Order: sequence, then C-alpha cells, then structure tokens
Amino acid sequence: MLRTKLTPPGPQPGALARAEMVARLDAEMLPGRLGLVVAPAGWGKSALLASWCAQHPPRDRCGWFSADDADNDPGRFWTYVLAALAAVQPGLGDGATQLLSAPGTTALGDVVPALLNDLAEQSEAVALIIDDYQTVTHREVQDSVALLVERIPPTLCLIIASRTQPSALPIARWRGRGRMVELTAADLALTLGETTELLARELPTPPTVEDAARLHERTEGWVAGLHLAALSLRRRRDLHEAIGEITGDNRRIGDYLAGEVLARQPDELRAFLRRTSILQRLSAPLCDATTAGTDAVAMLARIERDQLFLIPLDDRRRWYRYHHLFADVLRRDLEQTEPALAAVLHRRAADWFAVHDSPLEAVGHALAGGDTAQAAELIAVHSMPVCLQGQVDTVLGWFGALGEDVCRADPRLGMARAMVAGAGGHPVEMVRWADLAEQAAVSPGLPVDLVTSVHAGVAVTRWGAAYFSGDVTVSVRHARAAIRLPADIRTLRQAYAALGWSLYRKGQFREAQAPFGQAMLLSQDRGDDLTIMVTCGIQAIIAAAEGREHDAEAFAVRAEGASRGHSAGEHFNAWCFHFARGWAARGQAEPERAQGHFQRALELLRRGPMRLETVEVLTALALTDRQLGRIDSATDRLEEARGILEHCPDPGYLLADPRAVQIPPPPVPTRSAPALTRRESEILALIAAALSDQQVAEQLGISPRTVHAHLRSIYPKIGVRGRVGAVRYALNHPPPAGPRHDSVG
Repeated sequence: MLRTKLTPPGPQPGALARAEMVARLDAEMLPGRLGLVVAPAGWGKSALLASWCAQHPPRDRCGWFSADDADNDPGRFWTYVLAALAAVQPGLGDGATQLLSAPGTTALGDVVPALLNDLAEQSEAVALIIDDYQTVTHREVQDSVALLVERIPPTLCLIIASRTQPSALPIARWRGRGRMVELTAADLALTLGETTELLARELPTPPTVEDAARLHERTEGWVAGLHLAALSLRRRRDLHEAIGEITGDNRRIGDYLAGEVLARQPDELRAFLRRTSILQRLSAPLCDATTAGTDAVAMLARIERDQLFLIPLDDRRRWYRYHHLFADVLRRDLEQTEPALAAVLHRRAADWFAVHDSPLEAVGHALAGGDTAQAAELIAVHSMPVCLQGQVDTVLGWFGALGEDVCRADPRLGMARAMVAGAGGHPVEMVRWADLAEQAAVSPGLPVDLVTSVHAGVAVTRWGAAYFSGDVTVSVRHARAAIRLPADIRTLRQAYAALGWSLYRKGQFREAQAPFGQAMLLSQDRGDDLTIMVTCGIQAIIAAAEGREHDAEAFAVRAEGASRGHSAGEHFNAWCFHFARGWAARGQAEPERAQGHFQRALELLRRGPMRLETVEVLTALALTDRQLGRIDSATDRLEEARGILEHCPDPGYLLADPRAVQIPPPPVPTRSAPALTRRESEILALIAAALSDQQVAEQLGISPRTVHAHLRSIYPKIGVRGRVGAVRYALNHPPPAGPRHDSVG
C-alpha cells in the first residue's frame, strides 16, 4: 500500500496560511457532520484541508485518503479508508478490515456497517478526509460511502473533497437537516489581501495595489491561476502590461499560462517534467528508473524550488505529485512532442513497481503501456493474492483489459480466472476456465513444472465446481485425480483437504482422517491458515456427530486459532467450527446456545457457494427452532433447505438432513365456547330441533318477542348472522352436560 495516499500534501514553499479559512473549518467542521468541499482543479481544496489537519486540535485525530482512478474497487477503496482511520487510532475498524478480505462480503452490506459500529463505540471523535472523490465512479463504492454519510455517528467528522458534486450522496437531505458544511469555489477564492500577499512572495518586484487588484479580478481569486500567472510574470519587465494580457476563464488561463511556463523552461527540465507526468506519484528512484536517468534528486529539488506545481506527499519529501492541472498540461506536452515514448515510460515504471512489490501500480502501468506480455506475466502472478485481499473488481478489470483471447492462450491466466470465479462462487465459470487452461497447457515449449501444476490445479478446480454444485461422488473422483498428479505443495495440500471433505460428505468418517492428516502435515509451518481451519473444522463436526464433545471442542479451538490468520475467520469456510460447536450444544440440550452458533455459521455460508453446508445449517436451525417452539421459523428454514437440495444431484451424507425432519403444524387455536346464558342455550337447542319462534315461546312459557330478543344476543356471541347459521352452529356444538349456574334472563 502506498502510504502517500494516506498522507495530506505537505506545504509548498511560500504557501499561504489561510488562517481565516482554517478558523472557519475549526468552527464548522464538527463531529457528526458531513463536510463537502467542491471546486474545480486549482482552487486549493487539498492545501486548505491539509492546513486544517495540521492545525486542528488534536491534529493526530485526522485521517487522510487521496483517491484516484485505481480505487474504483470496493475492496481497494475501503482498504485505504480503514488504513487511514487505523493510522489515527490503531485497532479502529479492525472488524471491518477482516470482512474486506472475506469472500462473499460486500462493502455495503458488511464492511460499512461494521465500521459504523466501531465508530459508535469510540470515546473520542475522529476526522476523515477523502480527497479527489471525483475519481470514484464505481456504483458500490458510491453507495457504500452514501451509507456512511447517511449514518454518520457523532464520533466522526467526514469531509469529502471533489471537483464535481457527488451525485450519489444524500446531499439534499443532509443540507435540509443542517448537518452539512459546504465550501465551493466562491468560498475558496483568495481575498484581495491574500492575492497581494501571494504575488509579493512569488514576484521579484511586488505589483502595485492597482495591478494586484486587476489580476485578482481577472483570476477571481483562483489559486492555481494566480500561481501560474506569477510564474509567467517573473521574467516580464512591465508587469502592468503583462497583467493586461491575461484574460479568459480558468481553463484558458491554465492552458495559456502553463504553456508559457513550459516554453520558458530549459530543455532538460521540460523533458523531465513531461516524461514523469505519467506517474501519479513520484520519487527520485522511480523517476530515474522511468526516464532512464540519474539526476532525479536534483531535478525534483529544482522543480520544488521553482514552485512548478510539485506537491510533497510526506514530511521527508521522498514522494511527490504534480498538481492535477499541471499534470494534464505535461501529459499533453508529452503527446505532442514524444508520442512514441509514453509506452516505454509506462513499461519502465511497471518494472520498477514490480520489483518494489507494488503489483497494483505495476499492472496499471503495464496495461497503460500496451505491453500485453508484461501485463499478462504480472497478472498471472498477482491476480489471486490481490483477489484474496478483497479487490475482486480490480482483478476482473485486469482480465478485461487483457482480453479473453490472451487469457485463453496462457494456462496460468486461465487457472487464475478459474480460481477467481471459484472465489466468487461461480462453478460454471470455474469449469469453463479450467478446461481452457488445460487446453492451453498442451502448447509446445511450456516448462514441464508449469504443465504439471496446471493439470493438478485443474483437477482441484473441478473438485470445487462439482462439490459446490452438490455432486459429491464426482467431487471424490476429481480429488483423487488431483492427488495422483504431480503438483506443488500448495496444490497437493488443497487436494488432500478436498478429498477428506468429500469423504466426510459421503459419510465415510474414518476414511476421511487419512487425507485430513496429510493436509495438516503439508500445511504446518507454511502459513496456510485456511486449510488448517477447514481440516480441523470438519474433524470437529465429525467428533460432534459421534458424541465426542471434548474432541469436538479441541478441534474447534484449533480451527478458530487458525482462523485468526489472514482474516480467515470471516471466510465462508469458517462456518465449520461454529457448526461443530452448535451441534455439540444441541446434543447437550442447550438449544439457545446451539442456535447462536448455527446462526453465525449461516451468516458465513451466505457469502459463499456451498450448497450442502447451507442445507445442513438451515436444517439444524429448523431443529433448534422446533425445540424452542418457533414452528413458523422452523418451517421456513426447512422449506429453504429442501429447495436448495432439489438442485443438488448427489448431496451425499447430511448430518442434518431436511428430508428426515418433520415439523408438526402449529396447533389450531381452539375457539372458546361462547358465554351463553342458560336460557340462550335452551333457545338455541330448540331452534336446532326445528321449532319455530312461536313454538319455542310456548314451550318455554315466554313471549315470541322475548325469543327474538334472545336471538339478537345469541347471534354475535356464536359468530353468525341469522337463524340458519345458528342452527348449523347448534348442531356442531352440542351443549356440555351438567348444570350451568348463570342467569336465565
């Protein structure tokens, strides 16, 4: 990770303090509020916020993240945001960070809610500044930031700086609530006094008050425009005349003056500027490698001394960037003067980043330079590690940039695409790319170890595709095939773990122990926490199924210990030790505790492609629901489990099998007998005997009018509307035997 992305830009020589604006931010940018700073390039957004960070008490509670085009990946974007917050307070956002690399999690549904919970528990407020937000175009990133904005806790002051108004944020709602602070170009514009101060610092001879006012009016206080104007005016003898030549809007001022500045630079400096403009961040070693030169230290010092829009990114001045506006002009100059050189520069930069363990930047430059072979080599090596860090969209973008034909021709890329598809839970794509990788592996001239590795990897990938689709017998065959093939240690231990898992699913508990043992042996001291977690977790389930609670807990403890490495505890495979503990608790007649473990197992499984395990956990939850009297919930879970099982061609053994579970229907609520008086009961019985109202009156010695009055009282009590309904009710509900002690009316 480039730490420079998490560091506010350092102060430039001669930079204005802007004390009034900093004081305004201090007064208005409070915890629980959203700060929105929107202005075009060159209005001093970053510089002002960096000054506020440096002066705002307490200054060590302010996190910074400068976004760029490469951050249009939810995993990458939130990795930087969380790192910025962790730099403010170690441990802040740790739970969200673990979720980032867990397969199946999303920024919107998992990461941001976890971060909000962490922030809500803080005792001290923190500030977070996201700069250059206009580069963020990925919909999930935008939506997840909108969620953070919507639920800003009172312990967070969030400030977003952008060249354009962020359309996906709930700005109108927050503006209406009075909880948003907005700064625009009009707010950021320099005052006449600040303009005069800047010109006095940057020009050999300070301008007159009238000339300063005229330039201030022409530039409308635009910081970059004034700075460019000062650079252009340094060599002009007649400032009054030169200022009169500056006209037009901001963009034209920038283009014109930048051209003027570049045109007056020595050839070697101008060449250095344009050739390093392809770099989003610059350091002397990187610049030397990119330009094939040796004088980058001196050049960067000169550029900074001459104030040519070079912004330091750290306190030691090892990393810099060009001002965005100036960088655009430099790149245009490169296109016009040395168009063929850009590809060479990108390839050199890619080589430097690759050597310095920065695969994201390395791949980006290789693709930008159009070197397909270089990019393919880098992507084949780094795609899975980057994918496992949660940056799936970045990897998919790499594949898309290479094109399908390139991926088909390289067996390593085919395997990488198959594994990425597996991580995303797409078994059909897994098989397709595994087949293509195997076809590509027959090409002549490939190294023998590469070919054997691909064949073994294909077998493991096919195991995963079969197992994830619920075909256990086929999965056993592929696992055995993978073990028989020559393979590297990593693939071999995966194959043994796969075979043990499939044998467990066949109900062959004892037979599963040998491959599990081999997988454990090959995983020891090699940092493969995921394989250790899965192997111990399944053995914990077997022990729990056999009633060996002590062994089950011992295996579960070991699995949980392994889960703490590489964020494996949030991987969907971590379901296993939670399920084992739940099954053991159920055997100990503790349904509430069992249900807690089962719920956690289901939460993890929802992130992955594992059908059979989801069926098992849903059924276990149905069983605990039944024990706890939650019949409706039990029925729903059982129906879902059976629905999934219908699409599994060969599910094998299920510890909790929905086909063997019956949920009794909820008891039909019995309607209590209506509270009829003795006289009403007598009338109802006589009506049921087909007597008329007159006959009922004569038999009971009352008037027909009294019979009618009793019937009007009886009908609502027994839920009918008339005589026919009353007769039907009386026939279906004979009066209970025995005397009744009530009023007779």
